[in-house]
Order: sequence, then structure tokens, then C-alpha cells
Amino acid sequence: MSGPRPGITHVAIVDDHRLFREGLATILSAVPTIRVVAHGERPSDVLDSPEVAAIDVLLLDVELDGPPARTTIATVRRRHPHVRVVVLTMHRDAVLRRALLDAGAVDFVTKDTPSRELVDRIVRATSTDAAPVTFPIDLVTEARAGTPLSDRELEVLRLVAAARSNAEIASELGLAVGTVKRHVYNVFRKLDVGTRVGAIATANRLGLLA
Repeated sequence: MSGPRPGITHVAIVDDHRLFREGLATILSAVPTIRVVAHGERPSDVLDSPEVAAIDVLLLDVELDGPPARTTIATVRRRHPHVRVVVLTMHRDAVLRRALLDAGAVDFVTKDTPSRELVDRIVRATSTDAAPVTFPIDLVTEARAGTPLSDRELEVLRLVAAARSNAEIASELGLAVGTVKRHVYNVFRKLDVGTRVGAIATANRLGLLA
């Protein structure tokens, strides 16, 4: 492999949908200032490859088998600090966005973003002083996203994920049913969801149930 060229942004893509991954690689490869140096369906396909030293920007899908995305991002930041992680996702999820940016991603991009804008954001990601460019989010939702779950709320959430009823959770934790209902309400509010299914899905994406 030839060495890095000035003005060229070297990109790697991790996405478990082969058609999307290869299509994106084709689109980006047509841009003179971008070179796709690696792509794969798992982070290890890219991070354990010889090309890792050349990567400037890693485009990382959220919905992957294996460790949660925030764990992968933290690993990249620790092992390969020169790599900037840009998250690719289908989800406009404020909680997920906050968690992944806090973990070290430099941008959060939805998959319906026009290719020209994606190219601009890839290039921007290599700037050391660039703030993340993200979609507008309601300020109330943003405030909720920044509120962490308490230890008790995490306990309740894990029991919700185990399909326990409020009464069963109350019995297991030695709480009143009304107290459990209040904790469940707080979990929904902080995760910005309205159902148990939504809470479990969001918690899984954030790695809260790992």
C-alpha cells in the first residue's frame, strides 16, 4: 500500500449490511479527496488489518453484533487515537447520540444524509477543532438525554428487560408497586421512550444491559 498523500482523507467503513457498505465505498471512492482503505462487517475486520495505521476516519454502524457501539468507540480512542469515529445510524435518537459522542465519536450521521453532506462531514471530522455537526434535536429531549439513570433505575430497567411485571419487580426489590411505577416512569423519561419495548431497545443500543 502506498503511503498517505497530503489532502487525502483515508476512510474505513464498518457495517454489517454488505450492499450498503460496498455501495458507500463506491460512492466515497469516486471523491478525489477520499480514499477508502478498508471495510468490513465487524470492527475487527478493520481495526486488526494492516491498513489501520492509515485510517483517518472510521465510519461505524451502530447496529452490529458484538460489543455495544460505545465500547467499540472507546476501544478505538484508546488503541488508535489517530482515528476519528463518525457514527452511521438509521436512528435519530437523542440518548444514543449523546452516549456515543460522550464515548468519543466526533459526529453522529443518519444514513439518509445526502452523500455530498456526508463527504463534507468526513473531511470535517479530521479537523482537530471541529465540533460535531449533528441534526437538530428538541432541547427538552436533549436535556433528558443527558440525565443518567440511577443505580435503582438500572436495577428496575434490567428487571423490565427480564419481562418482570411491576408487582414482580416490587417483590424482588422490596419496594412498593407505586415506587416501581415511578422508577419505570423515570427510566422512560430519561431514555426518551414511551414503552417497555422502546426502553429495552434503547438500553441495548447504549450497552446498559450488557
